[in-house]
Amino acid sequence: MSSSDQNSIDQQVLGFCLSAEFFSSVKNTIDRTMFTRDLRDIFDTLTFAHTKYNKDLTIPELVALFNDRNPAMPDSSRKSVVDIINGLETGNTENTELHLDIVNNFWLRDRARQIGEKAIEIFTGESEEFGELRRLIEVVEDGRIADKTTYHSVEEDLDELLDDEAGDPDFPFEFNLINENVPGLDRGNLGILFARPEVGKTTFCSFLAASYIRQQMKVVYWANEEPAKKIKLRIIQSYLAQTKEEMKQNRASNKEVYFEKIKPFLKILDSVGTSVEEVDEYAKLNSPDIMFCDQLDKFRIAGEYNRGDERLKETYVVAREIAKRNKLLVWAVSQASFDAHDRQWIDYSMLDNSRTGKAGEADIIIGIGKTGSSDVENLVRHICISKNKLNGWHGMINSQIDIHRGVYY
Repeated sequence: MSSSDQNSIDQQVLGFCLSAEFFSSVKNTIDRTMFTRDLRDIFDTLTFAHTKYNKDLTIPELVALFNDRNPAMPDSSRKSVVDIINGLETGNTENTELHLDIVNNFWLRDRARQIGEKAIEIFTGESEEFGELRRLIEVVEDGRIADKTTYHSVEEDLDELLDDEAGDPDFPFEFNLINENVPGLDRGNLGILFARPEVGKTTFCSFLAASYIRQQMKVVYWANEEPAKKIKLRIIQSYLAQTKEEMKQNRASNKEVYFEKIKPFLKILDSVGTSVEEVDEYAKLNSPDIMFCDQLDKFRIAGEYNRGDERLKETYVVAREIAKRNKLLVWAVSQASFDAHDRQWIDYSMLDNSRTGKAGEADIIIGIGKTGSSDVENLVRHICISKNKLNGWHGMINSQIDIHRGVYY
């Protein structure tokens, strides 16, 4: 079928969605990604309207809502979308299942295209994302999009709940100084790690990532601050606890360790310009255990926001949802404001853009403080836990950093 045939079917489904009853019956089945790009804004407006008003919509009402929600859209683009809305037909719903099946087939065909592209990337050596390819194939084999219901019932009995509560954390800290006070984090948790520039934030992230890899956890590091290759080298260095010169001297044995013990559990992604929606999609397809988002504040997010603080707050809300929905741990890496300069104790009020409320989404917040400039002082780092919903402990842990080997001790 041609793209015009697809648009015709997509537009018929959008027309059916003017009906509150029809939309209610399909909202857990159809998805915005099933529509062509120029129709997704219309579907988003329909979703917003039915969620807020729960009533049948007329074409003029849909046009008015679309214009209200997209004030910054260029006039030419707005006219194109409004013309599509004016051309929608409500019709009858006798062929609802037929139209949904057709739209679903287009969605599956798009996934088949993605499978082909990913297979070519793997064949040519441009990609090693076998997990993503496998998940794409599984989706197509399933034959339909899964129900998108966002809630589920908790069925565990009392014994299971008590055993789970008493169990060890999913992701223990290997760093004994922290482990004495905070045993670790669980799947579904969102942590924030922050510090001033040049204090040791990336080194701490690399140190943490290396500790998770030693536990054979699948780690994904989204890098949009420092070069991704540099991050990868620093995590390998933290794992080996060697200077770069020592790494070169032990190149042969280190390569063996890398291929056997590090590479299977580490994926570094250069993520300049990446959106949190792409992060969510990647998590669904590849099922990592831990994801570092460095820096989360710079990730894009879909939607129109009148103020930057609204956008940033929503970014952290979505990051928390990604952690819960995909049953993984997310570490959001952020900068500290100038208030944290040359201080031992820093708390989450010193987070950059702290007034956005992003700290409210976190289960734990760890800041890294540093004072002084002498050689001895340059080795001291103050690990400050100012928010902890896991076991409630707050306080400062004095540690030292070996910047040449990428480790804390």
